[in-house]
Amino acid sequence: MNRSRATLIAIAAVSLLFRALAFFRYRFDSDEPQHLHVTWGWTAGLLQYRDVFDNHAPLFHILTAPLLALAGERATILFVMRLPMLVLWAVVLGCTFVVARRLYDERVAAWSTVMLSVLPPFFLKSLEYRPDNLWTAFWMLAVLALLSKRFFLAGLLLGLAMATSLKTILLIATLLIAAAITRTLSRGFAVLLLGAALPPALLAAYFWYRGAWPSVVYCLVTFNRSADGKWLPRLLAIAALIAVAVMARKQTFWGVATIVFFVILASFWILPLVSPRDALPFLPFVVMFGVVALIGRPALLTAAAAICLALIAYYADGFRNRTREFTTMMNQVLGLTRPGERLMDLKGETIYRPRPYYYIFEVIGRQKIQSQLIPDNVPEAIVDARCYVTQADGPFFPPRTRKFLVDHFLDLGRLRAAGSLIGEDGSFVIAVPGEYVIVRDAGEAGGRLDGTPYAGARRLDAGPHRFERDVAGEVVTVLWAPAFQRGYSPFHRRDREF
Repeated sequence: MNRSRATLIAIAAVSLLFRALAFFRYRFDSDEPQHLHVTWGWTAGLLQYRDVFDNHAPLFHILTAPLLALAGERATILFVMRLPMLVLWAVVLGCTFVVARRLYDERVAAWSTVMLSVLPPFFLKSLEYRPDNLWTAFWMLAVLALLSKRFFLAGLLLGLAMATSLKTILLIATLLIAAAITRTLSRGFAVLLLGAALPPALLAAYFWYRGAWPSVVYCLVTFNRSADGKWLPRLLAIAALIAVAVMARKQTFWGVATIVFFVILASFWILPLVSPRDALPFLPFVVMFGVVALIGRPALLTAAAAICLALIAYYADGFRNRTREFTTMMNQVLGLTRPGERLMDLKGETIYRPRPYYYIFEVIGRQKIQSQLIPDNVPEAIVDARCYVTQADGPFFPPRTRKFLVDHFLDLGRLRAAGSLIGEDGSFVIAVPGEYVIVRDAGEAGGRLDGTPYAGARRLDAGPHRFERDVAGEVVTVLWAPAFQRGYSPFHRRDREF
């Protein structure tokens, strides 16, 4: 075994070890439960866009819904849902090897595959439960089909990618622009476009048949539309594309395509949302061209791999277990609520419970709330839906909503339940009518509620109430009765880790 092969095997072995550690210990990104909540909607008989808000294409959620249904409600569900991501990771690496071998040789292919496996953005994002991984897999399979001149198959795969992520628009535009620049545009690309139209058309027909087409248009087009008005980067991008067209006539198609993709991604996509995950489809090509440039200097490749592995360990926080924050919250979700009970969170992080409010508070949602393009009527929605549980306090809730939740919900740990601290004069206000108990540190309190002896859980209407304590000065709260009956109290917060 020569030194280069031994080095490759060593890097690959460390990469696999890091992946095993990161799978169980790397923190869950907030996008993961957000996507999983949409997937849960399919298992609960809800229709994406119409019944559950989402601003992503639907195929990823549809395909992974059976696994979620099979796994059932569990606090560790995201570990289960990360399993298919390992398959997609392997698909992308396998395609990278084949593409590099066809374009160059087996040595470049081996190094490209191993270097991609340790590239921090790819390593970390490919772990997470997110549509970008399925999107990238479809894209790389489409690249293989294009290399074999199988344009219709490539188009079908791009259509599946489009049904997974609207960012496929950028990939198709990249292919057409690169073909025009390199003068390789042919009738095959018309066949490709025909194939690419089929999967999205079938999904559109399905949602139209279900009466959800207006919701699809709103969520995927209207809501996502960027109003940033940043035209200067786009004008510069046009100039850059012209420069590429002039200088790149002798370059390879895929080299030009890589440049074109990053130019239009940075300039024409939804600018506030551009992140490393959006670059996943062309990271194999970036790595491949880097390997080609350094293939005669294996020491530099080895040093680059060592730097990448060090960065992975750094961004993974030394592989300390950062998953417990999520599983702790999910244990409280499953303990504090029952199926069908509403739970207000930011964007579906609590997965298994319907939200009382349609919109989500990710970047675009928060911007639209601030611009008054969507209503901040969360308090009214909570009351109307008889929602008694919300996520813990955080800055991403709109100011009006945040004040309402602070005033009318009690902190139980990672979640809150309806209720409030009772004033020294005995006064308190109920916002969400329902069954409530009066609680002190040692259990239920004694006294008179609204003029009659308190003897346990009682239905309280919205509005002001009064509780006269048996023990003067005792700290007491009013709390949603099922929360107390299920073992929760604001005096004994449950932040257990599992």
